[in-house]
Amino acid sequence: MRAVLAIMAGLLCGMLGARRCHGIRSQSASLHRWEILLRHLCLILRESVLPLPEAFLQAASEATAADDTLRALAHGMQKDPLVSPAQLYVPCGAEGPVLVRMFHGLASGTLEERCLAVEQAAGEIALLARSGDEKAQQDAHMWLKLGWLGGGCVTLMLL
Repeated sequence: MRAVLAIMAGLLCGMLGARRCHGIRSQSASLHRWEILLRHLCLILRESVLPLPEAFLQAASEATAADDTLRALAHGMQKDPLVSPAQLYVPCGAEGPVLVRMFHGLASGTLEERCLAVEQAAGEIALLARSGDEKAQQDAHMWLKLGWLGGGCVTLMLL
């Protein structure tokens, strides 16, 4: 019985490391999704004459957190047309400050100024994503190793 509990504790430590590894990789993937989403939004703004909420809805075509955020902003803007996207957006993650500046730029100005704000935000997020990719891979690998090594140590100590 004691051996089973020791092995289960070791597996639990390993799984915690794997969960942390997955969290780090998903943060990196989120930045890449924001970059793609903003480039698509810029194209939609340039090529169509859609109002901003409908452009947000058309750009958000997948089931990711970034798309859900854009859809929520669009629905909030449709419910209250006088509110700007900057007022509705709650910053979170590494991309938060960049998106706040972009949504302030989208709130007013000409079409060209709006497209420029989106392009600048996409460029900044691309830079954030690329600079963080290597570190995210190293951190994810470290947490995975640490979890399994820690689990092995706990198992040996409990046996």
